[in-house]
Amino acid sequence: MTTNTQQTQADLIKAITDIATTLPMAQVMQLYQFALFLKMHPLPEEMFSEILADEALWESQFASTDDSKLAELIDVIETEINEGRTRPMFDEHGEFLEYQ
Repeated sequence: MTTNTQQTQADLIKAITDIATTLPMAQVMQLYQFALFLKMHPLPEEMFSEILADEALWESQFASTDDSKLAELIDVIETEINEGRTRPMFDEHGEFLEYQ
């Protein structure tokens, strides 16, 4: 489901619930903890209009993206992965791996 500015709060709550029902319990707990974080750190109302404007700009820019350039980038990345020239970002527990 793609998020857009026309969705109602009820639509988003249903979408989040649908996602949560497919996740393992550990990720459901992370989702819950993130929701608590958001509840404790609300954005000022004027920021919402800025966020909506920014999302509209991103959607416009993404829509005008040259798909062939993206396909070329994907090919390069897949080659690097297949040749073993990449390292994982996360461990088996979903924790971020730091490299020096």
